[in-house]
Amino acid sequence: MRGRPVVACIALVIGGILAVVGTARAQDEPFPIDLRPGETFDACASGQIVCPARAPICDDPNVAVPVDVTGGLGFKAVGPGVTLCSAASAVGPRRIFRITVR
Repeated sequence: MRGRPVVACIALVIGGILAVVGTARAQDEPFPIDLRPGETFDACASGQIVCPARAPICDDPNVAVPVDVTGGLGFKAVGPGVTLCSAASAVGPRRIFRITVR
């Protein structure tokens, strides 16, 4: 009888670990954003990053640039193309965004 609760606890712990690993892997992929020139994506309001975010960068400033918005951090579409932008979260690792401007 003692063995069943132990096995159940071990199964719960393993299930919890798998759920956390699955979520972490999903965040490894860049979050896709489609914008038109002049539009702004509010990263803080999207729920994809915990704000206040800091140290935003974009690979190609001809496509998108970091900007301040009412909620904190945003990315503004500059011209057509695709670029990766990221920012450090208030907690956890940097969040990466794949911005496509059409």
